[in-house]
Amino acid sequence: MIAKKRYDKGSWPLLYFTGDGLGGMRRKRYLDESSGPTATNLWPYEEVGHTDEAKKELKKLFEGSAPFDTPKPTRLMKRILDIASDDDSFILDFYSGSASMADAVMQKNADDGGSRKYILVQIDEPLSGEFKTLCEVGEERIRRAGSKIAEEVEKENTQLKLGEDPKPVPDIGFRVLKIESSNFRDMYASPDRTDQSSLLDMIDNVKDGRTAEDLLFQALPAFRIPYSAKYETFDIEGKKVFNVNAGQLIACFDVDVNNDVIEAIARMKPSYAAMRDLSFKDDSAAANFDELFKTCSPDTIRRVI
Repeated sequence: MIAKKRYDKGSWPLLYFTGDGLGGMRRKRYLDESSGPTATNLWPYEEVGHTDEAKKELKKLFEGSAPFDTPKPTRLMKRILDIASDDDSFILDFYSGSASMADAVMQKNADDGGSRKYILVQIDEPLSGEFKTLCEVGEERIRRAGSKIAEEVEKENTQLKLGEDPKPVPDIGFRVLKIESSNFRDMYASPDRTDQSSLLDMIDNVKDGRTAEDLLFQALPAFRIPYSAKYETFDIEGKKVFNVNAGQLIACFDVDVNNDVIEAIARMKPSYAAMRDLSFKDDSAAANFDELFKTCSPDTIRRVI
């Protein structure tokens, strides 16, 4: 059925879907037919801002110059969050641009004490000027916006009235990841493509230039641990060890790891343990890897990458 247009005051048309959203039927619905609050895309700029306001916002944050011409206003992002998020939602922005959404999420968390988290996705679009890419603009904006929000909350907490509780400072930390090829070399080769000299190249299966952190983050999905996991590093006999989520995963990717280091890790009784193939100092350490865990922490799931 096709609905006739109506121009009664307060009867702006809204479009919604019925059925499966693909082959389903669609029809217009009017505000005066709704029994509760309805969302509309007819938001006046007085309420949600516009590009010029967003540029001024970015210019102020970057102390004089706006490194991006078409940012989104945070008032618009906060309106979207009001409609489509709870105080503990994950917000995904596939076109993050200058990271207006991250700024808005931190502002909302500061306003209502929420714990919303964001995931931003952006192609590393090249720019001319101080910042080489759009991603660099977004990273710097999040740093500056986060510091500004934390300072404002702390300032408010110094001016509390009698009986008022201080506002919590929202989590302003973030982590930057980029899509990259595997950290590991392709070690599979048929006998006819292998000679004595190439065997030396197969001693280490990790590509040149890759760090221990690179190996850690490639290993996380194998243990069903999210990229947002908290981790810290500490030292065992001069070897760098990662502790992820307070003992969920203990990993060491240094070379020349001996039995004492392996035993110390096993005695921590992690849920998971990971080392690299070249980590073991000698054949004894490699042979004792499983045995030490069987003795000290038999329930730990071990993996050599």
